[in-house]
Amino acid sequence: MPCVVRHCGAILALVLGCHAEAAGDDDAGSESEGGSESEGGSESDGPSEWSSLDARPCPEDSILSWESFGGPYMLSYCTSCHGSALPADMRQKAPVGLDFERVEQVRTHADRIWARAADQNLTMPPAGAPGDEERALLGEWLACGAPLAAELE
Repeated sequence: MPCVVRHCGAILALVLGCHAEAAGDDDAGSESEGGSESEGGSESDGPSEWSSLDARPCPEDSILSWESFGGPYMLSYCTSCHGSALPADMRQKAPVGLDFERVEQVRTHADRIWARAADQNLTMPPAGAPGDEERALLGEWLACGAPLAAELE
């Protein structure tokens, strides 16, 4: 996968290095594994307090969209295993059909994505993981409903 440079709206510009392809023996398809969630979850709590995506607030001033953040994030960290064109033996144990190439697919599995990869949840991806700031942005975007740019206008 080539190096990826992304710009995440007016809030943040991140320049990322090359990412290692997801490899290893982590069970990328396990539905029961959920990350390091903790109890709690009021709107004023920080990331370590959110117990679910439903408990995670969407900031009123969020400008993250599929085009500016979600799509590039999925391309950088998820679709090397969760891509529809990949044969089963190339998916690093990601279930066939659990793909994140379109915003509709992400919305369908938003709770699961959040529980594995966003905010304080660190079980995905198994290699080439994003930093805490990017995980927080993923949590924000998912908590806001994984909007398209046109839905923010």
